Amino acid sequence: MKIEKIKVEKIKDLTKRIKGPREAIFVAIAAVFLLSLIIYLAKTPMVRYTFRFQSVDSGRNNIEWRFLPGRRGAQKAALYVDELLLGPKTERSRPIFSPGTKADFCFERGRTLYVNLTPELLEKSGNASEIMEGMEIFKMNIKRTFPKYKEVEIYIDKRGILKN
Repeated sequence: MKIEKIKVEKIKDLTKRIKGPREAIFVAIAAVFLLSLIIYLAKTPMVRYTFRFQSVDSGRNNIEWRFLPGRRGAQKAALYVDELLLGPKTERSRPIFSPGTKADFCFERGRTLYVNLTPELLEKSGNASEIMEGMEIFKMNIKRTFPKYKEVEIYIDKRGILKN
């Protein structure tokens, strides 16, 4: 009986000694994790955006989500337009316009967004959407992502082609 009591008391003493360092290690790991998370979030503010591309199979819209750096004002829309023109990341979606199409300028005035696209848009190549379908998808993406824009005016090589 006395041997069992001694063993039980030794085990209790042992757990008391280990309990302190375990808590300290746990707190230290949690503190390092929180500190690194705060630094990461403060350093790279990322915003989640939705992109819609036409499906190769059904013609319906496929949705992709991407994280882009946080910007303000028209810079935010210009960054979104550039990413939209790069095309989809999935294989079963069509790019909106022909490969190589870029935005020469993108700015806002009031509730209108003005976008000038390069002439590569007119060259139907690859499995890109038809030009007019692409224009509609392009406008839909911008208007749904940035509801403050009531009109989107698209220019090709500085010539206005599509309003609203």
